[in-house]
Amino acid sequence: MTDVQPTPADRQRERVARRQKTAKQPDKVGPPRQRRPALAALAVALIVGGALVAGLLAVRLDSRETAYAVRDDVNIAAGQPLTMADLKEVQVSADDLRLVTDDVADGQIRPGGVYARVPIRGGTLLDVDMLTRDQPVDEDRAVVSVPLTADLTPGESQLQIGDLVQVVRTSGGEQVPAELTQAVVLAIESSSNLNDPTATGSLVLEVPQEASLVVIDAATNDRAGVALLRRGVPEDYELVVGNTEPVPGVSTGSDDETP
Repeated sequence: MTDVQPTPADRQRERVARRQKTAKQPDKVGPPRQRRPALAALAVALIVGGALVAGLLAVRLDSRETAYAVRDDVNIAAGQPLTMADLKEVQVSADDLRLVTDDVADGQIRPGGVYARVPIRGGTLLDVDMLTRDQPVDEDRAVVSVPLTADLTPGESQLQIGDLVQVVRTSGGEQVPAELTQAVVLAIESSSNLNDPTATGSLVLEVPQEASLVVIDAATNDRAGVALLRRGVPEDYELVVGNTEPVPGVSTGSDDETP
């Protein structure tokens, strides 16, 4: 029996058939890749760290307490008495141990007798070092008040605490204008802060004691004028006294009475 040998055409058809069969077989799927352990550990660390930070912030917020600042519309002069009406409550960290907290306010400011050691601007957080119980006025000085009048004094916005001013008495009757004394501005009482809508603002001034009588008399009779001399003066600045001759009918109380 004679073997039948495949012809070249048969071999070509077999090769084509094998290629088609191979092309129809699906690709083998390899085993799933494992996640990198370092990335997984980092993710866990971030989650735990975030939780710790959130917890710490919550604890810090819980540890905040009430402290006091000067009201935004109030300026406190050095030596001026401090009252609770001048202050506002703020929330601060418990670490700020030098600030005026509820305990300090209840024990010192509410009872009275506490003064500002230094000038304190509105909005400033109160520190215990800013307060003093010492007498704020020297023995040879006095504190007086002069009304702010458009014709006789600069406006509220033109004056600042600590300014050096000249107090004058305007002319009237038989009196001629006179320079009474130099003074330091301790406080500026704005008319908008007063309960009386018809009231004007006023200046709280530190003057030499010997000039206090004539300044008060001029202010009472609406004849006290104020001129701004300079911004700020040293604490030991010597205030120059002018004419302190009493007005007629006003006694200084220092003259001996003769029987």
